[in-house]
Amino acid sequence: MNKLFTKYFINNLTHFSIAYFYLLALDIWVKLQIETIPYRYVSKSLLIILLIVFYLKNHNESMRKNFWLMIAALCSFMIGDWLLIEPTNSFVFAVGMIFFVIGKTCYAFRFSNQRDFNLGRLLPFLIICFLYILGLMNLIYDNLNELFFPVLIYFFASIIVLQLAFLRQGDVNKLSYWLVFSGMIASMGSDSITALKTFYLPDFAYEKVTIMLFYGISQYLIVLGIVKEVKLEEEEISTNTVNS
Repeated sequence: MNKLFTKYFINNLTHFSIAYFYLLALDIWVKLQIETIPYRYVSKSLLIILLIVFYLKNHNESMRKNFWLMIAALCSFMIGDWLLIEPTNSFVFAVGMIFFVIGKTCYAFRFSNQRDFNLGRLLPFLIICFLYILGLMNLIYDNLNELFFPVLIYFFASIIVLQLAFLRQGDVNKLSYWLVFSGMIASMGSDSITALKTFYLPDFAYEKVTIMLFYGISQYLIVLGIVKEVKLEEEEISTNTVNS
């Protein structure tokens, strides 16, 4: 049974993707139709567990540190999920956010590389990110109260991870780069809708569906992008840098 599961759902990308998005749709349905306790804790956990198993069976990490960073990130997101499914007070909400920040920090270290980056290319991207966060914080500021600093730290961490995902261009193959970067954009979408729903407009952008949809897509793309990662040789990096 174990071998069949691995062969047909973990080692086969098409079957894995079908199983993952089926579980994602199931979790959204549970969120909309069934009592949160205990069903949502099960349905949401299954997504991360499936990603962990897929990563364990398919990763090609050359550095053990990178392997553990990915495992730590996914486990942190799962704990954060449990706390944020139905937070009973602002303290639980803040602790849940801390686990998400830990997960994002692990991703940040996993995405980082040692080569120099093009400041001229990075600066416009940073300005866009800064203006986006400034606009978002302006909308939700009046309702943040004691959660102002946790939310600010959370979005600061999100921008750092997005920046490091952006800087992977030229360091890894294009498929891995675009999968991870697209995953981070989807993650920002989920985070933004969550913030606007919580602190600005309760029914913002069909939040009951879109938050989990973007979150599920983001984790899928990031993990798949890391699994598909191929580090470029120094000669290729130099060529890409000149061409850019």
